Amino acid sequence: MSGGLKALLYILSFFIPVVGLIVGIIWMNGEDVEKMAIGKTCLIIGIVSIVLSCICWFAATAFSIVPAFMTGY
Repeated sequence: MSGGLKALLYILSFFIPVVGLIVGIIWMNGEDVEKMAIGKTCLIIGIVSIVLSCICWFAATAFSIVPAFMTGY
């Protein structure tokens, strides 16, 4: 598999995590060792992207609520 296609799959896996999850699950069940490795990497990138999105969302929510509790006495 070419390096450009690998990079495209990795980028798609990060920005659209569902693609990474689907590619990872499908390709990890194959018999080609190279595709299995790429599938595992796409799956990991997709999961990491979802976790980072959740962390950023919770942080943004927390920082938007904080000013409501910072009233001047």
